Amino acid sequence: MSLKRNPPPGNVRRVRSLGGNFRGVTTNKRGRVVQFESELERKLVLLLERDPTVADFGSQPEVLHFTSADDRPHTYTPDFQVWRTTGLIELHEVTVAARRESRASLPEREAAAQVICRERGWRYVLHTDQTLPSGYEYANLDFLSAFRSRIHANPEHTTWWLGQLRGRSPTAPRAVLAPAGLETTGLVLNTLYHLLWHGLIQMDWQQPVLWHGDFHPAARLWLASPKHQEAGR
Repeated sequence: MSLKRNPPPGNVRRVRSLGGNFRGVTTNKRGRVVQFESELERKLVLLLERDPTVADFGSQPEVLHFTSADDRPHTYTPDFQVWRTTGLIELHEVTVAARRESRASLPEREAAAQVICRERGWRYVLHTDQTLPSGYEYANLDFLSAFRSRIHANPEHTTWWLGQLRGRSPTAPRAVLAPAGLETTGLVLNTLYHLLWHGLIQMDWQQPVLWHGDFHPAARLWLASPKHQEAGR
């Protein structure tokens, strides 16, 4: 999608080129085009996309106006606006912790945004490179996000996976697949990845699920609680 002229609908500006920064666009769970202008922002997009308490979210939502301590006017555009299923609205900002500590203007604009959010009955949320996913968690999010669409939710294979894991303790994926002779069945695996993304089947996100094209020997799967399963549908 070209963003050379205008930003996506609902965005007050296009993402900027900042000397080779990781930037792009994606379509979220509600069909909204969302921008990101760093890998950290993309990590947050993946978290918001997977979070069942997030009904919708958008990028570059509005320009906030505030006055600094020296009585100078300033503007600030938060990175994302989030609509929760509870009705709560949030503004989210992504930054690098070291940059925030070295630039006094950043905490000042955050404080101003918090005041604005409180006045609206909203919430302001700050994310840094120290709080966003990294390592195996990010690798798992990155891989499984490709299977978030319902086109991967094969009803027959969904029923099969849930039935195989019901009543079992955390189990190696191959221990489930091998007895059924389904080691290389793509549709069965795609359905598993979809169920993992949506939380209907659980795993340890801090550990690798795949390793060199196969399941990691330490990977384990277990069935989500009925309440979690309902939330993930």
